[in-house]
Amino acid sequence: MKRKRILLSLVCCGLLLSACARAGGGSGGTATAGPGESSPAQESQDPWPDDLPADLNFDGAEIRIAYPESLSTDLFVDDPSGDVVSEGVYRAQMTVEERLGVTYAPILLSGVRNSYTAQIRTAFQSNSDVYDIIGDMINFATQNVTFGVYTDLAATKYIDLSKPYWNQQMANGFQVNGRVYACSGDANVSYLRQIQMMLCHTKVASDYKIDTAEIQQAVLDGKWTAEMMKGYAMSVFSGADPTSVNLDTDTVGLICAERDHVTPMATAMNVMYYSPNDSGSYELTFGNAHAVDVVQWLVTLFNGNEHCVGTFTAATEESLNRNHLAFSSGRALFITACFDETASVYENIGGDYIVLPYPKWSEEDAYATLSRGTHITSGIIRTCTDTDLASAVLEAMASTGSTYTTPAYFEEAMKIKYSDASPETRQIFDIIRESVAFDWGYYMQYALAQNASPYIYNNILNNDMGWSSAVKSKQMMMQRGFTVLFNKLTDLENQYGN
Repeated sequence: MKRKRILLSLVCCGLLLSACARAGGGSGGTATAGPGESSPAQESQDPWPDDLPADLNFDGAEIRIAYPESLSTDLFVDDPSGDVVSEGVYRAQMTVEERLGVTYAPILLSGVRNSYTAQIRTAFQSNSDVYDIIGDMINFATQNVTFGVYTDLAATKYIDLSKPYWNQQMANGFQVNGRVYACSGDANVSYLRQIQMMLCHTKVASDYKIDTAEIQQAVLDGKWTAEMMKGYAMSVFSGADPTSVNLDTDTVGLICAERDHVTPMATAMNVMYYSPNDSGSYELTFGNAHAVDVVQWLVTLFNGNEHCVGTFTAATEESLNRNHLAFSSGRALFITACFDETASVYENIGGDYIVLPYPKWSEEDAYATLSRGTHITSGIIRTCTDTDLASAVLEAMASTGSTYTTPAYFEEAMKIKYSDASPETRQIFDIIRESVAFDWGYYMQYALAQNASPYIYNNILNNDMGWSSAVKSKQMMMQRGFTVLFNKLTDLENQYGN
């Protein structure tokens, strides 16, 4: 504990000096670390960019935070190991504790995946006062939404979901009649790790006379489209037999690294399972004319040419290793990925790649992607007896995470300090992070008891252009399932209120 307080004092001194420099007419840029002090993240001009009262203090209260044990270092670090992310998590945790006068009391959930959900639901159904804030994998957390486990975040005293450290599309989408069940954002790095995007190998681009600066500028200008990506990818191939691509030796334009990357690629092209309607509910748009056009485009893209390949069966260690090695060895221009892979899978290739969002369908569209359904989303359990405490801490976790953890993760993932990165790189990182969409059909698939993703990647696998007829036969079932779910959530609102 002594080490925690000493480091926090150094952090606060640094922030005070930074604030004084701004008040005195300084540049107001990144704070400079002192000799021997770790500086894992860019210091924001405002270390806690929220509207919590400056004198808010809970006099040493414990805040009980349930979180998956296997991912606990995304949120709790007792003694940082020296890497930039753990240092960032550590500083964020201490800042929240000191600022609000609270003490984190982690309750680590054992097991895997839906076992976390079961432990949280059991506590709720037994009316046990054991948790305040709960973190769970969003695909499974949505099951607990249907049992009334989550408090309405929008009705709490201190949560402000309009702030940029909360995912805005989720804040607006993961709700019924204005009640928001949970939200993802800068409160933990799990959400960042699982954001999906693309990588472009700069050496391959150079070999094929492709200007990566032009690609980055197209992204910033809003002109990075599916057809533009296809044009670049179709210009790259080197192999002995175009009819039988060998990723151990051949060079290709695009690799879809695993079949689950097809869904965020389609999302980026404005294919949504359910979209809001004028009545305040949602309607099935999966299978409309635009979706048919996009899926047929994807089927054509990955079939019948040597330039664009992928894995559309269940991922295996062998298939993942082959695809990852092909890109890291400079045998692919583009590959689909998530942020975590830049720090774990591709760290050996240093600065030989740039990060890109998935391309849009048309220039008029906004960029969009998904964070995997296994990322941790945050909420407050309905049995919490002090929602003022829980909401203040959760708001501070997200706010302070945006100051320390998010820039630290950028540094880890990109192998470059956020403050030192080129303006283009920082802007593209922010575009990807801010474009994470919320789609009921993707994140609520377990609550809906249906997963529509296979309807896309199976058609690519089978080179099947008859997607519209296949989906049409399922549309009534999918719409009925959603109506039942929506009505159930409305009934829960009437039962529990907030």
